[in-house]
Amino acid sequence: MPPIFLFLVFAVLLLGVIYAVWRYWKGLAHLSAEETEFDERMAALNERQANRISDEQLTHPVTQDDAWSIMVNRGRRTGRRRERYGGDLARRTRDRRRRS
Repeated sequence: MPPIFLFLVFAVLLLGVIYAVWRYWKGLAHLSAEETEFDERMAALNERQANRISDEQLTHPVTQDDAWSIMVNRGRRTGRRRERYGGDLARRTRDRRRRS
């Protein structure tokens, strides 16, 4: 066999392997629209959580009395908070139980 023929065979095989690996990686790395939206929501949640405490609160610890009053105020506020998940979670759970 001439050396040029072997070179072409190996070149085609190498290109085929590179193409197969590229397709495999593209399939792993591709994010659907739902996954992208979920990532954006999680990033926004993390950003909100990171900025909950001000620098002033971090440098000056809260006293026992202040901590108690904050806890009481938050406890009062939770009674007025709207229903979490808008009731969809309970409905979905009911639907799943009916199907089973």
